[in-house]
Amino acid sequence: MASPGIALCAPTQSYDTLIRQARAGDYPPALAMLRQRLQQTPNDRRALADYIVISGWAGDSRAVIQAYEQAGSPGNLSSPALNTVARAYRDTQRWDPAITLYQQGERRFRDQPAFTYGHIMTLADAGRTDDAIRRGRQLVTQRPGNADSHLALDYAYSQAGQPYAALEQASQAYDLAPAKPYVVRAYALAQQRAQLPQTALRMAQTHPGMMDPAQIRSLQADVAAQLTRAASVDSRGEASRFALADQALAMYDRLITEWRDLGPTARADIQRAEADRLLALHARRRMRDVVTSYEAMQADGTPVPSYALGDVASAYLYLRQPQKAAPLFQQSLATTPENYASAIRLADQSGLFYALTESNQDGAANAGMDRAIQEQPIWNYYKGTPVRAPNPLRVDAELTRAQGYLYEGDSVQAQRSLDQMVETAPDNTNIRTVRAGVYQARALPRQAERDLKIAESQMPRSIRVEVGQAETAMALQEWRQAKLLRDDVVARAPEDATVRRLAREWDVHNMAEWRMTASRGVTTNSPVLGSHDWNLDTVLYSPPIDENWRVFAGTGYSQGEFDQGNGYYGWARAGAEWRSRDVTAQAEVSGNRYGYGTKTGAAASVFVDLNDHWQVGAGAALLSRDTPLRALKNNITANSLNASLRWRGDDRREWTLTVTPSFFSDGNNRLEASLSGRQRLYTAPTVKVDALLNLSTSHNTANDAPYFNPKSDLTVLPALQLTHTLYQRYENRWEQQFLLGGGIYSQQGFGTGGIVTVGYGQRYRYNDVLDIGFMITGTSRPYDGQRERDYNFLVNMTYRF
Repeated sequence: MASPGIALCAPTQSYDTLIRQARAGDYPPALAMLRQRLQQTPNDRRALADYIVISGWAGDSRAVIQAYEQAGSPGNLSSPALNTVARAYRDTQRWDPAITLYQQGERRFRDQPAFTYGHIMTLADAGRTDDAIRRGRQLVTQRPGNADSHLALDYAYSQAGQPYAALEQASQAYDLAPAKPYVVRAYALAQQRAQLPQTALRMAQTHPGMMDPAQIRSLQADVAAQLTRAASVDSRGEASRFALADQALAMYDRLITEWRDLGPTARADIQRAEADRLLALHARRRMRDVVTSYEAMQADGTPVPSYALGDVASAYLYLRQPQKAAPLFQQSLATTPENYASAIRLADQSGLFYALTESNQDGAANAGMDRAIQEQPIWNYYKGTPVRAPNPLRVDAELTRAQGYLYEGDSVQAQRSLDQMVETAPDNTNIRTVRAGVYQARALPRQAERDLKIAESQMPRSIRVEVGQAETAMALQEWRQAKLLRDDVVARAPEDATVRRLAREWDVHNMAEWRMTASRGVTTNSPVLGSHDWNLDTVLYSPPIDENWRVFAGTGYSQGEFDQGNGYYGWARAGAEWRSRDVTAQAEVSGNRYGYGTKTGAAASVFVDLNDHWQVGAGAALLSRDTPLRALKNNITANSLNASLRWRGDDRREWTLTVTPSFFSDGNNRLEASLSGRQRLYTAPTVKVDALLNLSTSHNTANDAPYFNPKSDLTVLPALQLTHTLYQRYENRWEQQFLLGGGIYSQQGFGTGGIVTVGYGQRYRYNDVLDIGFMITGTSRPYDGQRERDYNFLVNMTYRF
């Protein structure tokens, strides 16, 4: 006899045999026989029903629909046949006829809920999820003890993008029928959709055969991806994040190896695992491995999905390859809608900003960040909560933009923006930390220290706060505090880019330092310098000793040609330097040779910072190296005192007043005073213009001396200095400078004359350890009423090793 639900066309033995074969999975013989019957007797409704049902078993939805429609879409099909036709329409995404047939089945076969299940699921497939959920709830209310009712509602919720509501229904279905394989499978899939892949995988492993191998691979990949996502959450501690990332990487490496043995069948799964592995490497801060793996995937022709491009770009940026990072950030952003994954999109926008900035494309960087700010609303409104909440992503975007002002040299606007943000959100630690960095750049470390102390009270273990505190401590010469902070963050987050930068600064601080200055001058016959002069001074400082001390030793030589003959001066010196908070002091002894044997000299100086703006200094020298060379040629030495007062408003303006009395061995007493100042006039990303002013005067008690010794004089020399950045990449910078000044020189007994000076120079800074530059100047000025021209070439260098 035929199987239940299938109408037999004839009670013959061959018909029954063919039907049994079809039930066993051998469909073609039965289908061929039924097609022949229908050709002979098109109105045979039982043969039509059998043909429809068996075609449905064979998965041939088009054959089901064709037979149904060729028969005139009869309305008296049996329950199984009608259900099969409705399912065929659903499988071919012809939603309206499918819904119509399911509704027909609900009316004709009220005791068979399968039509209601199909109706609900087809509504969900058609995008009518609200209707599907409403019908599903009605069904669950009518049949609360039926597992299939809950599964139908589970499906509706799933299609509506409500995975947790779907999981609740699947869980209830499982509680009602834990022994039914399809219920267990639906429960496991609901867990997977609700981001519980580990539970789903365990369930699949305890029920072998419940899921096919492809579904098992998908679950395994989901488990590894969940570990990766957890490792990427900033709120977790570094140790916890890295442990999770290591677990994910170990799992990816094992799965990829296993799946490669499966051949082409698992190729898509391998590609997904390789792409997700990039994210795990990024979470582990293995940035070089991210880049290596990405480039290997490209070389193999393996597609890299857009969701991984942001992390790859971030890795390139971390490795200081912004030119490779920028196009990847742009590609990632091009595939991410503005309203999708806002935090991820903002991370890409911020990354692109930094990549363009480091590539000297400040305009494009700032324009992109301005657009990012506009995308973020100021307030967030949450369903069910009448109170609006500030949007943290808007704050992050504005913080990045404020840093953009600093990178392009506009520290004033950077501080102004951050001041407004702090006033609006005084308890926001990130804002205060960033403003502290701006204070540092503006040479205001004590203000930075105050902001960081407030931030510390709110987030005492923040890496960014501790890094800022360490950098500020170094600026304030708080070496012990800087070391403790540096050691802590390096132990906790050695892969963090800001920590690596701090570690580099600390390493440079602990290096030896060599300073050298050399100059060569050609004059018409200067009474001060002679007709040809050259000078060399070099000093070597040791690495820090016991944090605050450095010892140093140096030598130098000076020579000039005068009417009375050549003068020369050679010296060697050694001493110690003390650097602590607010105090820098230095003392030295020297041996000096200038034609009359070796004479011992000594010098000491101290500078005290009263606050971020005021500094006072004092010093004394026996056999001062500032003694004019012509005086030394005549065996005349000088001892000196000096006092200074400096006011520094910020990085753009400062003034220094210096008073220096000198006491020459020939009885002459000289008093010199100078006031020098600098004021920024113009700032652009690659150009800065400063106004300089030098006022100096001197008075001598002797009326005659064998060296330039005006009774009194006055110099007023304002100048403009233009600095143009030719190249900049991280710590490497190449600049050129132009100098133009014009003023007056007045000398008692010789009247007043004009001074004109022009200069050109370049400076190169490399990797924090080398700073070298030169300046060529030409000056026209009077001495003793005679105009002299001076051409000078100056080189200075600082090298740490």
